[in-house]
Amino acid sequence: MIKNKTLPDPRIAQLESLLLWEGRLNNARLRELFDLKGVRASEWIRAFREQRPDWCNWDTVTKSFHATDEAYRHGPSTDNGGYGTTTSLAQYLALVGIPHTSFESSLNPRAWAAFSDISVPRPRIYATISEAIRLRTGVEITYMSMREPKPHLRIIYPHSLIQAGRRWHTRAYSIENQQFRDYALGRIVSAKLCDDISAKNEKDDEAWMANVRVRLVAHPDLNPDQENMIRFEYFGKTAARVDTCRGALVNYYIYDIRAAIDTATQKPPEYQLAVANVDEIKKWLFPLK
Repeated sequence: MIKNKTLPDPRIAQLESLLLWEGRLNNARLRELFDLKGVRASEWIRAFREQRPDWCNWDTVTKSFHATDEAYRHGPSTDNGGYGTTTSLAQYLALVGIPHTSFESSLNPRAWAAFSDISVPRPRIYATISEAIRLRTGVEITYMSMREPKPHLRIIYPHSLIQAGRRWHTRAYSIENQQFRDYALGRIVSAKLCDDISAKNEKDDEAWMANVRVRLVAHPDLNPDQENMIRFEYFGKTAARVDTCRGALVNYYIYDIRAAIDTATQKPPEYQLAVANVDEIKKWLFPLK
């Protein structure tokens, strides 16, 4: 049994992160993540509820404890007693097995990111989108975009959450546009689950299902010594490397590694890598401005 029905602070922080970023706690999920027996998982949830009595309510349909408004007003907290969305997200991603490097030093004093996450999604938005993906339902979002910067309503059917560089977005089918698009989580003002089941899923998303080979080489404008250095750093001393990624993610990948797709205008030192097979992947590229 848990002594005094109290969980250690690090465990509380983990359950807080799980509740806030997934929107719920249940016995099965704790058994999966912490390798617990059913009775032990129930004890953990009971102890958490006693220490955070206003953070979750029982839902008879999903048989889970769902996060309350109070939880989202109060959290997220960190191990050291402070509050930080970036740290909470990093804890959650580490807990569920998705790698993430935090700008903050509290997680690992030997590993640092050069920049902070300037567009960390709000936990409630992330949890709602994640729930819609699990249930394969739609989401009514209030969204802002460059074309329509004022908040406006959209109904989308998400199938994936993606971290591309320092931004998070969801890949979703748009009812309004009748196509799959990317929606930045940081631009979603509010999100509410819909009851209707999605008529489209990831298998209908051509760009998502396509496996695209991207061939990288040293930028042709580098001198021989610089070219050898790039080959040593990125290619294991070979002339090139080929990576495969989803068609919908090709642009994010190329942008993140700063690879030139037009070597006549994108030159060193800003661009030290180049895409050698631009014609083959042109279908998946955003047009150059």
